Amino acid sequence: MRKSTASVSLALALLVSGQGCRSEKPADQVRRAFEACRTAVEAGDAGTATAPLDPAFQGPEGMDKATARLFLMGTFRHEKVGVTVVRNEVAVRGGEALQEVELILTGRSGGLLPQEASHRSFLLRWRKSGSEWKLAEFQSTDGR
Repeated sequence: MRKSTASVSLALALLVSGQGCRSEKPADQVRRAFEACRTAVEAGDAGTATAPLDPAFQGPEGMDKATARLFLMGTFRHEKVGVTVVRNEVAVRGGEALQEVELILTGRSGGLLPQEASHRSFLLRWRKSGSEWKLAEFQSTDGR
């Protein structure tokens, strides 16, 4: 992956996005949102991956929601991103949730096997908006 750190980081942030079900516990809603976004990232669907981002989303290097979508669109044109969840912990307090995830991120631009893989850790901050959880902020916790 040429843009491995940035694309993997953004892909992770976006894979954390999604929509939860109303009948589930809040932590389960956040986990479901994460899984929906992970699926969208692996499918190369930037629109679906970024749809759940909060309008005031703050990503790496000042990235906002619109920039995140454009970045993913460019990334997905050149490579396929794979995401394997190693750890997924969620703590909810009222209308906010913090999610800590560890992922194995892979990227390939052709062929069947990934050219690169990395183990990454992230902290995601979610905000409840009506019946949905919106990803408000995400940051790397492994210093990359």
